[in-house]
Amino acid sequence: MDPKYDAKSVELKWRKTFDHVKFFEPDASKSNPYVIMMPPPNVTGVLHNGHALFVTLQDILIRFHRMKGRKALWLPGTDHAGIATQTVVEREVKKTDNKTRHELGREAFVERIWSWVRQNGTTIVNQMKQLGASADWSRHKFTLDPDLSHAVNEAFVRLWNDGLIYRGERLVNWDPGTQTALSDEEVDHVTRKGELFKFAYKLKNSDEQIIVATTRPETMLGDTAIAINPKDDRYAHLVGQFVTHPFFPERPIQIIADPMVDQEFGTGAVKITPAHDHNDFALGERHKLERITIFTLDAKINENGGTYQGLGRFEARRKIKEDLEALGLAHDSDPIEHNVSVSSRSGEDIEPLLSRQYFVNTKDMAQKAYDAVNSGQTRIIPTAWKKTYDHFMLNIQDWCISRQLWWGHRIPVYYDLKKLGNRNLNDLTDLEVRELSVASTEDLVAKHGVDQYAQEPDVLDTWFSSALWPFSTLGWPQETKDLETFYPSAVLETGFDILFFWVARMMMFGIHFMGKPPFADIYLHAMVRDAHGRKMSKSLGNAIDPVDVIDGISLENLLAKTKTYPVPAKMLPQVLEGLKKDYPEGIPASGADGLRLSLAMLSGQGRDVKLAIPRVSGYRAFLNKIWNATRFALMRLGTEPVLPLQQVRANLKLEDKYILSRLNQVINQIDKNLSNYEFSAASETLYQFFWTEFCDWYIELAKLRIESQEVRSVLVELLSASIRLLHPFCPFVTEELWANLPGHTGYCSFTEFPKSNASYIDLSAEQDFRKLQQVIIMIRNARQESNLPAQKKLPAVVLARSQTDLDFIATYQEAITRLALLESVEFKLRANYKIPKFSAVNSDSSYDTVLPLEGLLDLDSEKQRLSKELEKIMKELQGLEQRLGNPGFVSKAPPEVLEQHRAQQADLSQKRARIENSLGRLNG
Repeated sequence: MDPKYDAKSVELKWRKTFDHVKFFEPDASKSNPYVIMMPPPNVTGVLHNGHALFVTLQDILIRFHRMKGRKALWLPGTDHAGIATQTVVEREVKKTDNKTRHELGREAFVERIWSWVRQNGTTIVNQMKQLGASADWSRHKFTLDPDLSHAVNEAFVRLWNDGLIYRGERLVNWDPGTQTALSDEEVDHVTRKGELFKFAYKLKNSDEQIIVATTRPETMLGDTAIAINPKDDRYAHLVGQFVTHPFFPERPIQIIADPMVDQEFGTGAVKITPAHDHNDFALGERHKLERITIFTLDAKINENGGTYQGLGRFEARRKIKEDLEALGLAHDSDPIEHNVSVSSRSGEDIEPLLSRQYFVNTKDMAQKAYDAVNSGQTRIIPTAWKKTYDHFMLNIQDWCISRQLWWGHRIPVYYDLKKLGNRNLNDLTDLEVRELSVASTEDLVAKHGVDQYAQEPDVLDTWFSSALWPFSTLGWPQETKDLETFYPSAVLETGFDILFFWVARMMMFGIHFMGKPPFADIYLHAMVRDAHGRKMSKSLGNAIDPVDVIDGISLENLLAKTKTYPVPAKMLPQVLEGLKKDYPEGIPASGADGLRLSLAMLSGQGRDVKLAIPRVSGYRAFLNKIWNATRFALMRLGTEPVLPLQQVRANLKLEDKYILSRLNQVINQIDKNLSNYEFSAASETLYQFFWTEFCDWYIELAKLRIESQEVRSVLVELLSASIRLLHPFCPFVTEELWANLPGHTGYCSFTEFPKSNASYIDLSAEQDFRKLQQVIIMIRNARQESNLPAQKKLPAVVLARSQTDLDFIATYQEAITRLALLESVEFKLRANYKIPKFSAVNSDSSYDTVLPLEGLLDLDSEKQRLSKELEKIMKELQGLEQRLGNPGFVSKAPPEVLEQHRAQQADLSQKRARIENSLGRLNG
């Protein structure tokens, strides 16, 4: 083994092995399948921290269960990402050809997208492999693969024939930027400061006015009614009367009563625009109001807007307010904070728009998906998310699945041109569509010609094909062996942010088409944030690229990279200064294993992951520790055969029994943690065991008898088990260490996960060993608290309260001398020894440790130092006790913060007691 751990060379070496196309295919000799379907990242994507987290957690699970003997399949893939991919290529076409997609034409534009995908679509796949993803890459799927496209068409046709897909005119969330309809889940709601503008409508044949309030004055061009609450006495006399539209006096606008109206909001009178507001649409259906569309697809005023035609919606808003002012109809306005619907795709404000779209009737499917979770067929973890899932399923709306795009699965509805005649597709009712068309899994245009059939121009929502992912990737609709073997999967591990987009829809489609839920467990990981708890975002300038954490990046290059992000100009200097402060030397290379271990350690259930680079570097140091410990052991083992542990068991010493007992308990604990998705607890347990118990204690004690057969056998057992325990978290370094262990063959990836041997669990040995540990720790603490040099060898006395304790501890003279860095140590009964006045003393229930300080320290200076130290500790304790005594803090603080505060409190309390005792003796 190399003297130093070089993550880059080790990972590159094993990456070449892992990259073999069928290296991680399911073991045909196994019979108990364990399946994870990888959430397919967008083909346009590059690795971000959300990807890094899901790759890490899923790979930990699949490696763990593969080593447990399961027939493990992690099926990878990428998503065609309709809007995102089309937008990227549209920009490229405009930049390179100075053409729009319409000028290029549909067929040529789609071919340009395919060319872009072939050239760029493997970036994120290669980055996931760089992270060590042990997926079966021979099964990689793309949502537009021919077999998956066939599955999409089959699903659509079945739903269409069952009457569960229909085409109807509905108010949709229209994105003027991408010019397509969006589902409710693709819409963000942001709070903005705005204006509640008031203006008056005059009653016909009267001087009386009724004042309405709105945040969107431009939509008054489409008003067809004014509504008041039937219980509102202010307006009861006006119900049934008509007002005059100031710009369209010929349009009848009636005052109607409807309980939907909130009489406390605004003036209590509401303008009704059925074609451009979801609530108004519902009210309009109840009262059979006319729907007047006033916007074009790019959110400009159309021909129904009279003299305002051609104006953008916000320019029209300004002009209409001016004109109402000129007519004397404008009234005061109030500042308001309100929610604005924004496209998660383009960032533009959503415009509710009447449109004929395809919808899935999801009510019955949602009920079955709800029942599956509430009957225990599928678990949601953490359980807090079940409430959100239940609410969504019980309040679900029909799913708008059509998109006005060219890239994606084109809707497999074919119109008979002879029957269609000259009618416009957009004007057809659902009944007419069914009479004039056929849904088919075959391409009827290709089969019968363009003169007989025309295909529906819209494509399906990307999430439609993704909803089929758990079974379309296994060969459905054919009844394949893979489908029989690998459906349903064991767990869906994904982010909580796509609980609606993807998880709920997979549940609905899985139950509908396959008769059972697609997974036994749904594990929702939290969000990756920066060290300060902020969401990572390029616009904030705090998005750390995980590839930069793996490979490292200089401060100069980090600053240059951040300058390319869309950070507002005013914020940029502050952002750059923050980076200089946080990363003065840049970001050091931590390797894929270092990043993976960090993400696992930080990903407690229900807790956001705060990715602090110094902590990542600390976990990278842990890998150095493992490397050095393994190298030390291998150098001491030499070339002679190591005896099996069972053959030397009779001669094991206390430290051997202790570490083997702890090892077997740790195996139990990690097995339990990983079986319950407790990634943070598992990695923390392993970290503490290897760093503290194995390296800091056992190896240091083992050095006293390193040539013995017992130590050699124990070291091999410890390394063999520890490396396998660590493998799911850090696959690269563990493969390298495994390859160097004597007597071990094959790959660590396919070895058996350690099994706990209960016969080695020895609680009595652990108790005795902790007595020895405590004596050494008390001497170390006394040295530190007395401000003595760490390397200065001192005499010490250990006092026992009983002869039995004395006889026990005296056998470990050499160990105590070595690990406590002592010149000498004496063992005496407490009753027979008078502790010198000037000495450092620590005590527990069995022993006192004494460091005589006469001649080593000045008495007065030591008193002064201890008094200052006590004052500092008391101040810190007071602050902690105030925080922990504050119910508000305790109720809001994350569990890990409370745990940390309580541990600090206990530690400081012990230090206070020791210093007070020392001062008591010095002053006595």
